[in-house]
Amino acid sequence: MNTARDELGLTFHRGAQRARVCRALLARVGAAECWTPTGPALAARVAPSRSSEPDTQRILAACWALWEGCSTLSLNELLLLHPSHLEATGELIAALARGPAAVDDWLARFEPAQGSPACPTPSRRAAAAGRLKVTR
Repeated sequence: MNTARDELGLTFHRGAQRARVCRALLARVGAAECWTPTGPALAARVAPSRSSEPDTQRILAACWALWEGCSTLSLNELLLLHPSHLEATGELIAALARGPAAVDDWLARFEPAQGSPACPTPSRRAAAAGRLKVTR
């Protein structure tokens, strides 16, 4: 498995993992269709309308930073994210520093399951992180 640092200095297992991260972030703001399993969709290449939610614009800019190393997103704008979006983004940044296995753990917590709501519930995130004991 190739886990060398890429040209952006980030460590991912593979390109598909990076695309999954972008889709998971965008799913949190209802814009998962902007990213495909192989990279940005046409919708991601078109500037968001001024009427779109600020968090959608910010998360899309964060995805471009992850994908190409280029974005107009400032730290100040990142800090303006809704608390749940800021938490997911902050935890992703920490996971990137720890490597691809930590990114997989982040995906387990924040990536929507097939057929589930776009944003994981707190109990799903806790269960994925091993903090919730499931009993019958």
